[in-house]
Amino acid sequence: MKITELIQQIRQPGNRMGIGVWLLPQNYIGQEENLASRLNLESIDARNVYLQNLPQGARFSGLTRPNGYQKLVEMVRQLANGVHHRDCLLVHTLDLLLLGLEVNERERFWQAVLEGLPYPRTKLVLTILESAHSLFPPAFIQRYAALIAQGSL
Repeated sequence: MKITELIQQIRQPGNRMGIGVWLLPQNYIGQEENLASRLNLESIDARNVYLQNLPQGARFSGLTRPNGYQKLVEMVRQLANGVHHRDCLLVHTLDLLLLGLEVNERERFWQAVLEGLPYPRTKLVLTILESAHSLFPPAFIQRYAALIAQGSL
């Protein structure tokens, strides 16, 4: 599926699934704000959102602890339930946070985000580098095919 088709799909009124994934081509890294503008989305840096939510004085991210994935799920939930300038966000640099999770925690994260956050107020497009197979397993590409965009604009 193309990214424009995914955005159109998740923006449909009454659509239960309002969160999708874009397997971002390598050559788009660093251009997320421009891409968001071209797609009529708001660009959000997941790292900044996560760091802002850490308690003041925290020395560690908390992602490597058991159930660390729940911290990322909560961040995504906040973005999806929040009010933003646009009705759909392009959430980038999430892959850098996912690197802090164990493999099984990543799978729990994706399952919770793609199955467990129905009818979000704000629609989300989560970007993951297309070559980062350890962050988004190939089996998930098949399982969640209806929620995944691949390729260039």
